[in-house]
Amino acid sequence: TTQLPKQEETVSGKDVTFRVVVRGSPRPDAEWFFNDTPVAPENVSFDEEKSEYQLLLKDPTVTTSEGSYRVVFKNELGETDSTPCALTVLEPVKLTKVAPTTDIVDLKVGEPFEILADIDGKEVPKVQLTKDGKEVKFTSVEGIRHVYSVPEVKSEHQGVYKLTAKNKTSAEETSVTLNVTAPLEVSQPLSDIHVLLGQPGTLTLTCDAFPVPKVTWYFNDIELKNTTKHKIEAKPNLYTLTINKCDHPDVGTYRAHIANGIDNSEQTAKLHVGVKPKVEAPKPANDQTCTIGQDTQISWKFSGIEKPRVTWFFNGQPLEANERFQITETEDGTSTLSIHKAELTDKGVYTAKATNAVGEAEAKTTLNIAGIKPTLTNDLDATLQATKGESMTIKLSATGTPRPDIV
Repeated sequence: TTQLPKQEETVSGKDVTFRVVVRGSPRPDAEWFFNDTPVAPENVSFDEEKSEYQLLLKDPTVTTSEGSYRVVFKNELGETDSTPCALTVLEPVKLTKVAPTTDIVDLKVGEPFEILADIDGKEVPKVQLTKDGKEVKFTSVEGIRHVYSVPEVKSEHQGVYKLTAKNKTSAEETSVTLNVTAPLEVSQPLSDIHVLLGQPGTLTLTCDAFPVPKVTWYFNDIELKNTTKHKIEAKPNLYTLTINKCDHPDVGTYRAHIANGIDNSEQTAKLHVGVKPKVEAPKPANDQTCTIGQDTQISWKFSGIEKPRVTWFFNGQPLEANERFQITETEDGTSTLSIHKAELTDKGVYTAKATNAVGEAEAKTTLNIAGIKPTLTNDLDATLQATKGESMTIKLSATGTPRPDIV
């Protein structure tokens, strides 16, 4: 005699047969029970050769077939009951992708992304979500509903997402390819630069985009390559072109072409190479004297590339041109301050300051104002006569600047 197994598993829709071998004389009758309810005799059979009693379950399902099975054997001498067998009906994995509805999704940075799937089966399937082969966690799992959501996608969310579900009976998978793009956004554009002759100059731009853009540099519409003269660098979002040992032939328009296969843009800027202003005199300071009331001039010559702009100061304060103070400049870089009818208050330090984009220089003149020596224009008489008891007047006159005191 053989017994039923204590447990049996089958897959939904796959026929299963219970078998029990019993010998007895006379041959016993067998009655099968499902959850203590007799089984219809048309599903029961007997193999004479093996003395095997069989129960065939066709197209089993969880609702119609899962439960406890046993068989009772009877003959004239008595009956015996088999050990019950618990049948479990397994169901294959059923994976239904609800969202997205396509296998390829194209989004822009900042847009929402969601994978939503219903996954069922018995036993409960093991579910895994991976991105480019690395596991990622679901945002939520409620019943059979599995959700992975990103409120605002970024470039790092791009990749191939694979959803896999498996149990003892089967496995299913689905995949979604997410492409993320970001339009070109130049947050720091190119700007003109002024560089000192012989020094390096760097053009810089900052650009956010995805896919990461390629920047091609041009000088006067000729493409530039990495050389000892030109150094091209690309760091995250930052693109630079450095021109080493800037000279006058490097002056011109530089252009950056930005492209990432989705969008493109161009930026231009000019490079200016200059020489600091210089005082064209043995010493950038001198002393000068002017007689009060006379006109005088203070001149300084400056060189530089680009031509420097000259401003004047008196005792450290800006000096504005007016009727008495006139400022003139010549092509050779000479700036002249003309003072009309000098006054004592004009005494002080005059500074000419030359400035251009790459530097500055200054020259100082200390102006002294000289007065005019007193001169008698009407002297005292050689002899004076006076009457006793009467008043008298003594007169003389003198000129000079400043006005002389008479004692």
